[in-house]
Amino acid sequence: MELPTEYLELKKEVETYYEEFQSDENIKSKTDKYYKGIQIMFSPLIIRPKVMFIGINPGAGFFNTNNRHVKRFSPLENSEYLKGEYRLAQQTRKLFDKAGLTSDDLKNSVKSNCFFFATKNEKELHQFLSHLKPTKVYNKSEKWIDDLVNLIKPNIIICEGKSAFSRFVKNKNCEINDSENVLYTKWNDIKIIGYKRNFSNILGINNVAKRLKYCAE
Repeated sequence: MELPTEYLELKKEVETYYEEFQSDENIKSKTDKYYKGIQIMFSPLIIRPKVMFIGINPGAGFFNTNNRHVKRFSPLENSEYLKGEYRLAQQTRKLFDKAGLTSDDLKNSVKSNCFFFATKNEKELHQFLSHLKPTKVYNKSEKWIDDLVNLIKPNIIICEGKSAFSRFVKNKNCEINDSENVLYTKWNDIKIIGYKRNFSNILGINNVAKRLKYCAE
């Protein structure tokens, strides 16, 4: 599939940034212990999907399995949620099932993250990012995920965790509703749902499913 120009521009920006911080020995010496790779998408690039997932950042799964950094700037051929046996994939399939959404809806969903840098956990993500502040990593990351959303134009965004929701809606002047473990807002006609997590478990999954079903109708 030929990638749209907007995606190629984003990809080039991310690749350039990656090459710059990886070639800066001063930064590299401080970030290497946290850094587990870089990946933009965890699904195919689909325009106008029903659902787009946004997490906080990639985890260390690839690094733990392959003992090397992930480095993927292009979309995947299939969504990792379709058959993934890890906990969040199972919980996501359960959420779709409870909301009356089909496996086709999941197959045609899109997944990315607020930050494209992989780390072991969120604490290490923030330690990693703190060393990149002089490179305007927060501004760049915000622009990249916004550019991606503006290209993809999803109907619904599901933010995977409270911190992913807070990070994504930051600076967007959204009115936020928070009840029964479900966060909700709208931005540019996109409905944004955020759920709270305990590790990879979705808290109040029935309430999240109810909101998702309502948004999908």
